[in-house]
Amino acid sequence: MSLTLSSQSLLRTAQAVAFAGLFALGVACSMTGGIEASPAGETELPRIVAAGDFHGDYDAFESVITGAGLVDETGKWKAGDTIFIQLGDLPDRGPDTRQIIMELRALQSEAEAAGGKVIVLVGNHEALLMTGDYRYLHPGEIEAYRTEESEAERARVWEQNRSSARILPVDRGSDAGVSEADFRAAWETRTPLGLVELAEAWSPNGEVGDWVDELPAVVVLGDSLFVHGGLSALYSGFTVDEINAAVAAALTAQTRDELAIINDPNGPMWYRELHRGPGEVMYFGALGPLTIEEELDMLLENFQVNRIVVGHTPSVEGIAVAHDKRVIRIDTGMSAAYGGVYSFLEIEDDVITAWNDGEETVIQPGPNGEMGDGATQ
Repeated sequence: MSLTLSSQSLLRTAQAVAFAGLFALGVACSMTGGIEASPAGETELPRIVAAGDFHGDYDAFESVITGAGLVDETGKWKAGDTIFIQLGDLPDRGPDTRQIIMELRALQSEAEAAGGKVIVLVGNHEALLMTGDYRYLHPGEIEAYRTEESEAERARVWEQNRSSARILPVDRGSDAGVSEADFRAAWETRTPLGLVELAEAWSPNGEVGDWVDELPAVVVLGDSLFVHGGLSALYSGFTVDEINAAVAAALTAQTRDELAIINDPNGPMWYRELHRGPGEVMYFGALGPLTIEEELDMLLENFQVNRIVVGHTPSVEGIAVAHDKRVIRIDTGMSAAYGGVYSFLEIEDDVITAWNDGEETVIQPGPNGEMGDGATQ
């Protein structure tokens, strides 16, 4: 299904308000986080390995990078020109987020030196931490930032903010009427040692936030589009660069505006409705009602790809394929928080293979029936 000129105009008008506010911030950002997206139909792409949400589970991370043959016994990159793309949601729910990020950043440098690439996408949980939403933090994630100076750091933050209406990360208004001593004790209970440092690290200028702010939300490699949550038809009138620029601006602004792209339930961080059943209809304002088939037609045509690969919505029994292989879900809930299977997706020489707990399933054979060489286990 193609957009008519009139519906395209209506779509851009409907979305322009949300995007205009973000671009007006004037935030300088790399449109694709340093990624050069390959054109659809590219036949010379190297091997691609894609993995879903790790959620602070180092065992899951290690299982993927070793099972896919990306690293040697010392954890160093050995995969040559392979592209490894991780679909976001590194943090929350597990204790090992800081260690995973440190190792991924090291692998980015090592892969680049070897002619490969490590791409990390922004997920909704990166956006939550960037905007100060700590609801899903695991105690171990906070403990990873605790040092001998943490008590002094927490006291410093208290002194700087004691008279304000809001003290990280607690709304003082909910404690109106209590003594300062009692309020401080309650605040310290809700602000464990290490949280101040974690919040600083995940701020736009922090050691992690500065890195996250440069990550793309959407990447096209060959004939596949990779995104954390999904994209609704409302985003079919925009380019990858426009989407990535808007996400970077919203992260830098730390906006909690529900209309902002990083909070939009129809946007790249949160959208889940690409998983709805055949023929199911959703309504998209000026675009009207669309079945899932019509929505996918629109998205694939706009981005000139054959499939969308997503994370975000767990399929704990393994990588799931839907809608005539046009949607592939690779979040298999592999963190301990979900108890799913370790998994990764492999694309090589037009062969698409799902690996679930070391078991190989060919999703798409090559044009001549090739079944792939298999990952290095």
